[in-house]
Amino acid sequence: MPSNEDEMNKLAIQAQLAQQQGQTLTQQLEVMQATITDLNMTIDTLRNLKRAKTTSLLPIGSGTYITCQKVDPDSVLLSVGAGVIVTKKTDEAIDLLESRLKTVSDAFNRGQKDLVELNKRLADINSKGAALSAQMENVRPA
Repeated sequence: MPSNEDEMNKLAIQAQLAQQQGQTLTQQLEVMQATITDLNMTIDTLRNLKRAKTTSLLPIGSGTYITCQKVDPDSVLLSVGAGVIVTKKTDEAIDLLESRLKTVSDAFNRGQKDLVELNKRLADINSKGAALSAQMENVRPA
C-alpha cells in the first residue's frame, strides 16, 4: 500500500504534467486566435475589393498598407500551401478562406473545452493534495 508521502509525490507529478499541458494548450489557442483574426481580416478585405474605385489602400499585415492604383476585384492570388499560389475568383477565395476559418474555429472551440476539462482535473488534483496534506499534518507526532 502506498504511503501518504508516495501519494503526495504522485499528485505533485500529475499536477505538474497538467500545468504543462495547460500551458501548451494555451499557446496553441493563442496561435489559433491569431489565425482566426487574420482570416477574418482577409475575408473582410476581399469582400470590400469591389468598392475600390481608383486608388486604394491595401493591408499587407502588421498594420502596414500599400497604395494600389488599380485593383482587380474579381481575381486574387491565394496560397494553397507548400509555397504554391493559385489564381482564384474572389468569391471562390472567400469560400475557401471561410472553410479554413471554420476548421480553425472548430479546433479553437475544442481546445477551449479541453482547457476547461484540464483545469477541472488540476483543481481536483490540488484538492486531493490539500486533503492529503491536512491528513498528514494531523497524523504527525507533536
